[in-house]
Amino acid sequence: MIESGWKFHTPAHTAGTQTQPDIVWLHGWGQTGESLLPLARLFSHQAHNHVPDLPGFGQTPMLHEGASSADYADALYQVLNKLGIGTRRPVLIGHSFGARVAIRFAARYPESLGGIVLIAGAGLKRRRSLGFRLRAQALRMVGKSARLLDSLFKSNLQTAFRTRFGSADYRNAGLLRGTLVSVVNEDLTEQAQQVNVPTLLIYGAEDDATPPEFGERYKSLIPDATLHVLQGFGHLDVLNRGAWQCQSLIEGFLERIKP
Repeated sequence: MIESGWKFHTPAHTAGTQTQPDIVWLHGWGQTGESLLPLARLFSHQAHNHVPDLPGFGQTPMLHEGASSADYADALYQVLNKLGIGTRRPVLIGHSFGARVAIRFAARYPESLGGIVLIAGAGLKRRRSLGFRLRAQALRMVGKSARLLDSLFKSNLQTAFRTRFGSADYRNAGLLRGTLVSVVNEDLTEQAQQVNVPTLLIYGAEDDATPPEFGERYKSLIPDATLHVLQGFGHLDVLNRGAWQCQSLIEGFLERIKP
């Protein structure tokens, strides 16, 4: 279903009463709304579920080149208001990159939210060893040198450098590469401190992309935040193998924040 230029996926069943909450599901980087459908379907009879493809993913057109998570939050605010969802104070549930957008949204538009749920939420800087930081600095210098040599001698060293050292997300980002660079370099510490809506944090104990330590830091930054670490789950399988555990925690959260 295309609404206001955004593609929304519809779970198999939808809630039938107006008193049930609205949930907006925000997927991770490189995914589409379909990645959250299995979890969203678990709430089909107890909430109105809205599962979009975020701009630049799936069937939703991208924002401008290099858009930040703040730009995504602003665009989401506009589309939710256009669809009449924003006035109903929905709950945002974001996975990884989607959690970045949820934090930005909550910091900018708290009056439009009932709460947020961050599953494997990204947005904080990793605590790295001195050796890692020195290696990263050396690679940045090599990358700059490759760009300089390419400009002087029309070589193709930068492409070779990206192929050798760039992440899979970076290599596959295409037109969204500028956005990826923008969001990876963000630190949402200040924005998290501005979140004043109820917040549920869910992390997998085995997650090495957004480790549980992120959840602990977010819990210390967000005034009304509760953290749960699920043993035996990583960054992605927390959405499928861990769906039932997530469902139970989210149901308890929705009950707690019920008007």
